Amino acid sequence: MTRYAILVGATELSDGIQKSLVEFKDFLTSDAGGGWREEEIMVCGPMDWQLVQLLQSRLREYDFVLVYRCRLSHGAADSDWSGKLRCVTEGGRGVFICDVCDEVVSMEELGYERIELGNAL
Repeated sequence: MTRYAILVGATELSDGIQKSLVEFKDFLTSDAGGGWREEEIMVCGPMDWQLVQLLQSRLREYDFVLVYRCRLSHGAADSDWSGKLRCVTEGGRGVFICDVCDEVVSMEELGYERIELGNAL
């Protein structure tokens, strides 16, 4: 069975990464999470329409697709198109998870040094 996971954050990766993305990736690569390989997981910031269109056709090649979308809880406008990937996970072919996490961690420290969201953006 072929599988692919896309973990989508609400902030640009140059600003840091949401803590729940790091935790979810760590879970996926663990034995309890299914032992996913690094090359089966893509971590990215907000998506634009062109990337979503490209991924929609490419992801149809996989038997199972997991999309984990992490949003910000405060009232920021949501211009991310990753919700359109929900159709790739339908019909038992995958799972679409939408979570909220506004805790951002430094890319250098991945999960250890916390940054307040207001200071990161």
